Amino acid sequence: MRGDKRVFLTLDGLRGIAAIMIVLFHSSALVGHLRPQSAYLSVDLFFALSGCVLEASYRDRLAAGLSTREFMLIRCIRLWPMFALSLLVGLAFALVRLERGVGGETPWGIATAMLTGLALLPTPAMSGRGWVVPLNAAGWSLILELAVNLLYARFWRHLTNRLLSGIVVVAGLALMVMSTRHGGIDMGSTWGSILGGLVRVTYSFALGVLILRAYDGRVWTGWASIIPPLALIPILAMTRGGLWFDLVSALVLLPLIVWAGLRLEPGPWLGKLFRWGGLVSYALYALHGPVLKFVRMEIVLHVEHSRVAFLTAGLLAIAALLPICALLDRWYDAPLRRRLSAALLRPRDRRIAEPAMSLP
Repeated sequence: MRGDKRVFLTLDGLRGIAAIMIVLFHSSALVGHLRPQSAYLSVDLFFALSGCVLEASYRDRLAAGLSTREFMLIRCIRLWPMFALSLLVGLAFALVRLERGVGGETPWGIATAMLTGLALLPTPAMSGRGWVVPLNAAGWSLILELAVNLLYARFWRHLTNRLLSGIVVVAGLALMVMSTRHGGIDMGSTWGSILGGLVRVTYSFALGVLILRAYDGRVWTGWASIIPPLALIPILAMTRGGLWFDLVSALVLLPLIVWAGLRLEPGPWLGKLFRWGGLVSYALYALHGPVLKFVRMEIVLHVEHSRVAFLTAGLLAIAALLPICALLDRWYDAPLRRRLSAALLRPRDRRIAEPAMSLP
């Protein structure tokens, strides 16, 4: 069975696990000691998954003449609706803070962040500590991945395996140097670390493309497909792994998990679970930051100030996000993407508008 004719259910399962782990990682005030300490590595997994899935989905179409403009329109339509919704939630939170006189937001800064975010562009900052996307800090990965997507489509015909291998080697070496200087691989969300984030996406995305190109099409179906998601959990949950753990995970272990996920597919029952994980993963990733800021504020104001009560309320709120994201995918994201595709894409391109995410 050819890789580009498949739905990659195990990769969907990996995406779902990684999205849940990064939600917990960004919810330390709510989950306390349950926070998975190394879940920022989820982003490196997402980039590798994106390279793998986009190469499977688009290599034939790019070879047949799909233009860079058309490719980027399809990608932006896939990302924009849920990201725009997350910016609206972030805007509401910023306005509440502004009205209460909390934080350093200004009306002009909030307006600039909203406009640039809606355009899928980074927000200019006066210092290296400024967020690349102030209204939704996790948005940096989407914006940088779109930049690499643009280069991928523009130069796809020139991206031989040899050139991609060279890019992976150079980016890997650069990532080692920059991570050492930064003190870890968790780079990209601020202007001071954005170059490190660009190196992260370049390495993992290019390697994901190579992993797909090296795939021979063989598939083993059954319960063994649970192995890659189970192997992912301890990596993302590792406590105090340190610089070398980060690098070994991002450079070697996570790509190996993607490689295994291509070759192992679940049976019907487990497949439904993996499919659902992939379905909610992007909404969960895009929305969790601004939504959980509101949740934390309300819990602080209204929940008994005991650690058990705070933890219980936080976990319940995070659990409620899962079905909410599934509903948003069905009743908001998918319908709006169909309308945008009808309005912006030519008829022949509407058939290839993305039905599933390669990132969150």
